[in-house]
Amino acid sequence: MSDIRLVIDGQEWGGWQAYSVHLSMQELSGSFTLQVTDRWAGQDTVRPVPAGSFCELTVDGEVLITGYVDVRAPKYNSQSHQMTLSGRDKTADLIDCTAANTQWIGRGLADVARTLAQPFGIKVIDLVNVNAPFSTFKPDDGETVFEALDRAARIRGVLLTTDGIGNLVLTRAGYLRAHDSLVLGENILTGQLQVDLRDVFSHYTLKGQMPGTDDYYGETVSAVMATAVDTRIGRYRPRTLMAEQNVDNACASDRVTWERNVCWGRAQAITYEVQGHRQSNGDLWRPNMLVSITDAYADLVEVQWLITDVAYSLNENGERVELTVMPREAFDIGPLPEPKAKKSRTGESQ
Repeated sequence: MSDIRLVIDGQEWGGWQAYSVHLSMQELSGSFTLQVTDRWAGQDTVRPVPAGSFCELTVDGEVLITGYVDVRAPKYNSQSHQMTLSGRDKTADLIDCTAANTQWIGRGLADVARTLAQPFGIKVIDLVNVNAPFSTFKPDDGETVFEALDRAARIRGVLLTTDGIGNLVLTRAGYLRAHDSLVLGENILTGQLQVDLRDVFSHYTLKGQMPGTDDYYGETVSAVMATAVDTRIGRYRPRTLMAEQNVDNACASDRVTWERNVCWGRAQAITYEVQGHRQSNGDLWRPNMLVSITDAYADLVEVQWLITDVAYSLNENGERVELTVMPREAFDIGPLPEPKAKKSRTGESQ
């Protein structure tokens, strides 16, 4: 059985009777919940783990989450004491907190990310070397750091993730490759397929505007419209989208194609229960791995899908790991148009 430990100020707390650890491409921050009586073998004091403590969560010595204890919830009576602790990665602060009111001109995504993350003590790892300068970029009033960075990342076709050791990572879908395949009847214990077409449409239309010229702002504009068709939908289901900002025809086409691909990809999800937390080569199952799947029930034969979520758990049924997989296009983030610098009355960029 895996050895899950919470490390705080050099003190390791183990012996957890139940745990769940969730890592996901759909959430910037990993999370955990641990449960145990507040005394465990080899200890004779109550666990002094206050909410807000900086911590590391490890499995067999390998770090899964580096962050903070958010919640400390003891439950007790005169005979028994139970402790539940929950926490998240350091990157949770980027999800929760408002971005600084700063505007950048001629700076790239990695530069913007490093500036916004620096006050929180979070480093930025750029795995895709994407730092082409924006003409201008500024967080909207009230936007969180993550919301602002997610908007910027989509412009560059980049995903925001965490590496478990407290860093913000700029990457793309399928950056990792799984060593093992997932095969029904071998390492797949159970599968749960969910095909949800409620957000999938036959025709996608994007409407927007673009300035009359590249260097003129605020008066003459022309309409832009792009369409994408999904022939896999057997009936007429149109959806019209409005561009978030000024777009040209090429950007509009990319944006509406991305919308079609993502809607279809995220509608096809399978969650597999797999034996053990690790692959046959000893590597943990991780999000953002491309994995080969053979599942006769789901009509999949050696297809390459993306692991989007990994959930490690221990409960009354024993130790489990669940892997959620989707087609890669579910995270195939196409480029969004870059916002243009506004012209002031003096003609200077703001």
